[in-house]
Amino acid sequence: MALDPRSLIQKAEKTLQSASGGFSFFSSGKEDKYQTAADLYIQAANAFKLNRENKEAGQAFEKAAVIHMDKLNEPDDAANVMVDAFKVYRKDSPQDAVRCLDAAIRQYTSKGNFRRAASHKENQADVYENELLDRKRALECYESAAQWYEGDNAMALANKLWLKVADIAALEGDYYRAIENYDKVADASLGNNLMKYSVKEYFLKAGICVLATKDLVSTRRNLERYREKDPSFAGTRENQLLMDLTDAFEEQNQEKFTATLFQYDQMSRLDKWKTEIMVRIKNNIEEADNEFS
Repeated sequence: MALDPRSLIQKAEKTLQSASGGFSFFSSGKEDKYQTAADLYIQAANAFKLNRENKEAGQAFEKAAVIHMDKLNEPDDAANVMVDAFKVYRKDSPQDAVRCLDAAIRQYTSKGNFRRAASHKENQADVYENELLDRKRALECYESAAQWYEGDNAMALANKLWLKVADIAALEGDYYRAIENYDKVADASLGNNLMKYSVKEYFLKAGICVLATKDLVSTRRNLERYREKDPSFAGTRENQLLMDLTDAFEEQNQEKFTATLFQYDQMSRLDKWKTEIMVRIKNNIEEADNEFS
C-alpha cells in the first residue's frame, strides 16, 4: 500500500512542533525528534515523487534540508537533500531547481569539494540553457564549472565546458571570447592522440567566429596560424571551407558564399550553431553590399 504523502507531512509537522516547544534537559531527545521530522519529510517527498507531484516533492525535500541545516547542524546532509529537490523541481519548476542547486553548491565550495560543485554547476547551466533559455546565465555557470574542473585537474571535463562557453559566447555575439576558448581547447587537444582528430572542428568554429567579426586580415592570419599549429589542417575540408568563405566575403559575393556552404553541407551537415552564425556572416555581406550600392 502506497504511503500517503500528505499524512506524512502532517506527522512531520507535529514532530517538528513537539521538538521546538517547551523546555527539556535532554537535548538528545529534541535532536531525535528533529531527525524523525526530517526523515518524515523525505518519505513524503519520495511519496509525492511516486505520484508525479514534483512541486510538492521539492517543497518537502526543502523542508527536510532546513531541518538538517538549522536544527541538526548537518550542512552536508542539507546540501544533498537540496540536490534531491533540484532533481524533482527540474522539469516542472526550473527556477526552483537552480535555486536549490545554488544552496548545495555553496556548501560544496565552502568545504573545498570543487569537483562535486562543478558537476552541479554544470547541471545548473544545462537548466538555464535548455529549460529557462537564459544563455547568459548558462554561460556564466558553464564557465565557473570549467574553472573548477580545471582547478581539480579534470582537464577533459573542463575542456568540454570551455567548448560550451565558446558556443554560447558566439551565439551571444561575443566572438572574441568564443575564439579564445576554441583556441584554448584546440591547443590542449593537439598533443592528445585521442582528441587530435577534433582539432579541425575547433579550428573551423574559431575561424567562423573570426569571419563573423568582419576582420578579413585576422581571418587569414588565424587560418595561417592554424595550419602552422597542425600541418594536417591544410588538407582538410574545414580549411578549404574557411578559405572559400573568406574569399566570398572579400568579394562581397553572396551567391558564392551560399554555394560554398551548400557544397560543404552535402558532405558534412551544418549543425544549428554553424547555420546560425553563417546566416549572420551572409547578412554582413548583404549589409556591406548595400553600403556601397
